[in-house]
Amino acid sequence: MSDDQLEPEPEEEHQEPEVSPESYSIEELVEQLRIVRVRYNLVDTSAYVRYLPRFNAQPEDLTVHVDPFAEHHEGAEVTGEFRIPELVSELINAYIRIHLFSSREQRNYFVAGFDDALTQLNFVGGGFGFDRLWITVGTTNVGVPVCIYLGQRTAVNRQPTVSLIDHRFNSRGDLVYRAVGGYEDHVGEEYFESS
Repeated sequence: MSDDQLEPEPEEEHQEPEVSPESYSIEELVEQLRIVRVRYNLVDTSAYVRYLPRFNAQPEDLTVHVDPFAEHHEGAEVTGEFRIPELVSELINAYIRIHLFSSREQRNYFVAGFDDALTQLNFVGGGFGFDRLWITVGTTNVGVPVCIYLGQRTAVNRQPTVSLIDHRFNSRGDLVYRAVGGYEDHVGEEYFESS
């Protein structure tokens, strides 16, 4: 991802929130944070779905590695908005990891490093299924910068999961919350203490 792709996103040009990202507890974020499901319609009438912190009909970058010829879209529509525990019930054979950051600069640094690592992996002959992992970035409804990873596989005991990774106080990130899907509306939730 080039530096010019990490310029401010259109949805982040609003006024800065009065509450700092560091002031939210994990319990407050689980309750208040919303993730939007967006359907991007392609020219051939197919579509792909992404999970975003806010709706953006024309994002500059939908994933870390994107082919602008293969993923050009004609239109977009919101198809759902979810709290974190609700989101896990939407997934089948997939997982989502939401990385929380204290600033956009911290988030952009993290995403750029991830992109460089995957590029290096390809360079040395390794393989990575870019068609099985999508990454979106933005600022949430509560003003917390995030990076959202959507992966196409189940993560825990063949069940979908949604995890929160908190980078606000530890740059390496701490797993602080996980919701695991279950039968029908059942959701198992776990909170983890930051070390």
